[in-house]
Amino acid sequence: MNNMISRLVLGAATLFLAAGSIGAWAADENEGEEPKDALGRSKAKGIITACADPYDYPHALQNGDPPGFDVEILRSIAKRSNMRIEMYWVSTAGRGGTSKAFRTSILAKRCDIFLGLSDSGDDDMLMNKMQFTHPYIGMGYVLVTQGKAAQWKTFDEIREANFKVGVAMSTPMDDFLFTNKVPRELFLDNRRMMGAMQKGEIDAGMMWSTALGVARLEFPQAQFRLADGFVPLEGLRFNGAWAIRKDEKALMKFINEGIDELLANGKIREIVESYGVPFFSPFSS
Repeated sequence: MNNMISRLVLGAATLFLAAGSIGAWAADENEGEEPKDALGRSKAKGIITACADPYDYPHALQNGDPPGFDVEILRSIAKRSNMRIEMYWVSTAGRGGTSKAFRTSILAKRCDIFLGLSDSGDDDMLMNKMQFTHPYIGMGYVLVTQGKAAQWKTFDEIREANFKVGVAMSTPMDDFLFTNKVPRELFLDNRRMMGAMQKGEIDAGMMWSTALGVARLEFPQAQFRLADGFVPLEGLRFNGAWAIRKDEKALMKFINEGIDELLANGKIREIVESYGVPFFSPFSS
């Protein structure tokens, strides 16, 4: 009888130890599992991985110093949770454009956020698989002047003086100037117009606001400046935003909270203006 009781006690103890071992093994397995959501993975690794075009300056620039204001803004957001960022570079130029870039990068989960985009109200570009973050900057066509045109601040003043305004041809701004009978000097692109202004061939021009960051880098001797008080006109302006996959709700919340905080405390303005780019708060329309 005593032997039977001993065997029963030993068997129960063995089962108890086995159950404990299985429980500990399962706990270890769970601890080793990678979080399934992007923010969880990022916090576990201490890294947020972002995608951008390697030559989309001043938003981003591969191996650049400075690296682009989008990169610096995301770094500041990541630091709020003691994380750093890594970049996955993908070209948006050439055949396929942004759609191909999205498919081979963020939608292939090589990164979790795509930088350097503008929200023009066309959600089709996000392929019904991503969403825009909160906007972090307003961008648009701005009037830049120098020399004889330096005192002018509005289209009315330029039109009354019958003064030609440089503009890249076949752009929305070109159409606006033509429609509103503002004399214009046409150029193939912004860089050619900036070059002409640096040479003093024209004293007024319309360019996309972020192009002033390119001008600072490529035309350091240029004297043209943003016309005092000029704000991009409705219909000729968009907001800058980033894209995140629709199912990454926690990451979206984290990024949006960071954008809102850095807009409120002036950090985004500080970063953007350090690139020679005029900062406009995100437009409501």
